[in-house]
Amino acid sequence: MRFLDANVFIYAYYKPKYKLSEKQRKIKEHAKEIVRRINEGEDVMTTIFHISEVSNILKRALSIEDLYSLLVGLLSLDNIKIIDFTKEDYLGAVELM
Repeated sequence: MRFLDANVFIYAYYKPKYKLSEKQRKIKEHAKEIVRRINEGEDVMTTIFHISEVSNILKRALSIEDLYSLLVGLLSLDNIKIIDFTKEDYLGAVELM
């Protein structure tokens, strides 16, 4: 099972006001492909913090209705496992720095 970072949804759904470079366009297309696979049932895991980050970034790019649909959809999919992340987990990660 793969870990789903917030950037996947940010790249897939964010609509920049400028023309994307070739590299940025490829990243956006790859993110859309990952979203398609998730929608087709690929199992992934993420944290509620990553879902919150998606919300905080995309609230500037999507209407409230579209953002609501996206978030409810993410939280409703059985193939997206929301894993717990504790203070101890975070401290452990900091110690690995």
